[in-house]
Amino acid sequence: MSALKANLLDEIATQGAMPLEAYMARALADPEHGYYMQRRPFGAPDSDGGDFITAPEVSQMFGELIGTWLADLWDRMGRPEPFCLVELGPGRGTLMADILRVGQVLPGFTQSAQVHFVETSPALRQAQKQAVALPNSGHSVHWHDNISTLPALPCLIVANEFFDALPIRQVKKTASGWQEIYVGAQGDALVFEPRDIPAPDFSAAAKACLPATIDDDSIIETCPAGETAMRQLCGHIAQHGGAALLIDYGHANPACGDSFQALEAHRFVDPLEAPGMADITAHVNFPLLAHLADLADLQVAPVATQGAFLESLGLNLRAQQLVQSSPGREAQIQSERARLAAPDEMGTLFKVLGVAHKAMPPLAGLTRKTPT
Repeated sequence: MSALKANLLDEIATQGAMPLEAYMARALADPEHGYYMQRRPFGAPDSDGGDFITAPEVSQMFGELIGTWLADLWDRMGRPEPFCLVELGPGRGTLMADILRVGQVLPGFTQSAQVHFVETSPALRQAQKQAVALPNSGHSVHWHDNISTLPALPCLIVANEFFDALPIRQVKKTASGWQEIYVGAQGDALVFEPRDIPAPDFSAAAKACLPATIDDDSIIETCPAGETAMRQLCGHIAQHGGAALLIDYGHANPACGDSFQALEAHRFVDPLEAPGMADITAHVNFPLLAHLADLADLQVAPVATQGAFLESLGLNLRAQQLVQSSPGREAQIQSERARLAAPDEMGTLFKVLGVAHKAMPPLAGLTRKTPT
């Protein structure tokens, strides 16, 4: 039994069941036993350790294309100096390292950048410190617990698999009313425990993004922490300028469904079995993130799939270049390209949302939204 599970069982025995949102927050961020506080979760299936792998760890091509996208946007927005180059949930720092490496191709980009990470994990902060160094620049790297403390400067923000790890609530519509999903206990087991509630207190923004029809027995997931983070992000861009690129797995249209899941050693596991030892996530509600950006009067591109976005930035051409310069690695490079963009891999499940200040130029690779 994990140490955190033992603690939670004791707490439930004395205080009663806890909302799923509180359970997820403890499982991931408990100061002593939370998953991101004690573990380094990233690694390939054949590596020693790691529970999952993200796109930057799959291939250098991902970070190179994102870095080129950012450098091009910085150039077209007038080359602000200084500006904040921000990553939310930066993992081991692999993506930012690739961004800074490829960004050196455009003179002035890395020299003008102040790198800021929004990261709460001490273990991951240490890994990021080792991975990232700003070439030819006197700027240091800065860490933040949340978006609200970013400097009052134009920002170019990347969030790859950030929103999926923020705690969710689940409510269920039944024939007789509504229930919220709690986590309770039966003996030494943690169990889901539905509780009757009045009409759920969704935020106005969340209500606006619900499906038109909600059938009985449907699960609705909301993410208050995600809404807060998106409001902060949009507020900063609206006030200080810049843009954000959000990449995650989730749905592009209003939807119901239970997406609460856990991964350990690259395998799906029971999310209640060993809290603190497995990565717990849920699908991201992209219509809600886009709606919040609309409310902040930002430029909002329609949600795209990761595969289409990367291919529009030149993924296939970059793969061909790497094949030509790396004899003997063709199969590996083509496998990485497919992992990033193929419909049955990350290409369709993962979505891309671009938002920007109204004065920003169009976002490359993303269709400009038609005014209504």
